[in-house]
Amino acid sequence: MPTRAVIDASVLLASLLPDEPTHPEAQELLGLALLTPAQVELLSTTLLPYELTNGLWQAVRQGRLTPEDIEEILQKYELFEIPLYPVRPKAVIALGKSLGYPSAYDLAYLALAEGEKAPLVTADRRLYNAVHEKFPRISLIRDFLASLGKHRLNSISARRTPGSLARSQDPRSRSP
Repeated sequence: MPTRAVIDASVLLASLLPDEPTHPEAQELLGLALLTPAQVELLSTTLLPYELTNGLWQAVRQGRLTPEDIEEILQKYELFEIPLYPVRPKAVIALGKSLGYPSAYDLAYLALAEGEKAPLVTADRRLYNAVHEKFPRISLIRDFLASLGKHRLNSISARRTPGSLARSQDPRSRSP
């Protein structure tokens, strides 16, 4: 049975944007999920594609990407095939009351993690710092990787270069 983990948009953004500080860790996590789905299964809320697109658009506004880059990046995202689950607004509100956290978007990821009894893996240190004492299921990427046993991940990373992770899932790149 694979280890299941909910990821938020910050993990995907970090994996797809090379200038993000947690880029190597995020690529390692996504690579692990792509290459060894029997070990790690990533899932998220139905908000993920919208938050990803928003984060990419902000990167365009900051001059970090061009609009054309977004199209290429979104094609890579589709290769990950991350299952998306809806979250009931009542669950978001209830969790917001207990955590005292203001963002309904972040609370949706937390509510899914709670409902699935899975960790929420994030690259968002501000979110982590705000809730980790009251919500122990939250984990920074590097801590989640460590909990899986980083020695296994290093052997996988040594066989694949980071740029080959998304390409390895592209049917056009497979040999007959």
